[in-house]
Amino acid sequence: MFDGLTPARPVLRIPRSTLERFLEGLAAIGLAWLLVQVVSAWPRLPERIPHHFGLSGKPDAWGGKRVLVLLPAVGAGLYILLTVVSFFPHKFNYLFEITVENAERQYRIARLMITAIKAEVVWLFAYICALTIRVALGKAEGLSTAFAPVILTVVLGTVAAGLYASWKAR
Repeated sequence: MFDGLTPARPVLRIPRSTLERFLEGLAAIGLAWLLVQVVSAWPRLPERIPHHFGLSGKPDAWGGKRVLVLLPAVGAGLYILLTVVSFFPHKFNYLFEITVENAERQYRIARLMITAIKAEVVWLFAYICALTIRVALGKAEGLSTAFAPVILTVVLGTVAAGLYASWKAR
């Protein structure tokens, strides 16, 4: 079948690997922790909490505590989106041609990368939420200056590892 742009790719039902199941569980735990943090801290939070942290790690914007609800809402939205997307690896963009011979390998790699990024993003939101609460309660001064480089290294490292595995599996 041909959609006018690219040849049709095989649609395969591939069981999740042990690592994927572990990462799914890790993401679910992170999402639960994110929600529990907001609910449990809500009564103790002052009306003004940090909304943004600059590159120095110090808060540079403050406002109402209702904005804190955005962290679990966006985290849950991304969790759901990436979960749904992971069911359609045949629709992803790939650097290499997908053939009947390499489809299963490429789909497994791509799905694992999406699942790992999902876990990383959910835990990123949970960490930011925890620090926002700690700063709001006067128990911390801000994020570490290493925060942005570490997060970028982890997420970009996951993408690089996935692309390298995809290249090897072509």
